[in-house]
Amino acid sequence: MGKLGKSEINSVVSYIGGVGGYLGNFTYSTHADFYPSYCGLDIDPYEYEGTTKERFIKILSEASANEQSKILKGILEKYPMQYFDDSLEDETLTPIEHRNKVRLYEKITQWITQLNGEIIEHSELKYDIEFVKEVLQQADVLIANHSYSSAVDRAHTAIHGYLKEVCDKKNIIFNEQNVKIQDMWSKMKTDHPCFNIDFKDHHKPINHTVNAISKFLESMNDIRNRHGFSHPNEDIIEEKEARLIINLSRVLLYYIDSKVTS
Repeated sequence: MGKLGKSEINSVVSYIGGVGGYLGNFTYSTHADFYPSYCGLDIDPYEYEGTTKERFIKILSEASANEQSKILKGILEKYPMQYFDDSLEDETLTPIEHRNKVRLYEKITQWITQLNGEIIEHSELKYDIEFVKEVLQQADVLIANHSYSSAVDRAHTAIHGYLKEVCDKKNIIFNEQNVKIQDMWSKMKTDHPCFNIDFKDHHKPINHTVNAISKFLESMNDIRNRHGFSHPNEDIIEEKEARLIINLSRVLLYYIDSKVTS
């Protein structure tokens, strides 16, 4: 993603809400305070003409990708889902409107990571697994609002959940109950028909690369258990390395998806 387009910006406005020229519960003064206080940006909406909504749209449209990311983070901080959960409870928001807010919240968190240009975008998987989809969305929320390291556990769970679903569907049986992610991949690669490939001699480097996936998953499992937030670990993985693990896990996930759905 380069920058937010008109459609995405309209979705952000829809998430915030407001009637006519109003935007959420912004006033002229709180809108002016929003950019330095919530986004860390030196932006003065008084330099723009129009209503609060028109000024916000103009500012967001003209902002760089990095600035747009900061503005979106500020919006989610000022208007978290709890804000709309309360509106649902006091019936100022209908259940349908609330579901739409949830959908837009998930989109905005994904746009934040895409605008940063540091995480591989996760598009829809061909093999649609609701659990995996939910876990990937949780990872986006953690990345947008916390850190890459906090999302490593979700990246691990997404692959583990996907492999389990594929193995169950193809009746690939394991003797033990709690199968490690690397062992699940190794057995699936052997027993699933889509991976039963007769590599010719000049394709051996490809086979070696595919076989190396097991080692990556073993390392990812160790990082998740010893250097992630799934357990009370003291030595947490650094952000750049966490970003690497998440990107590699997404490349792997889409590779497997392309194989089992071809």
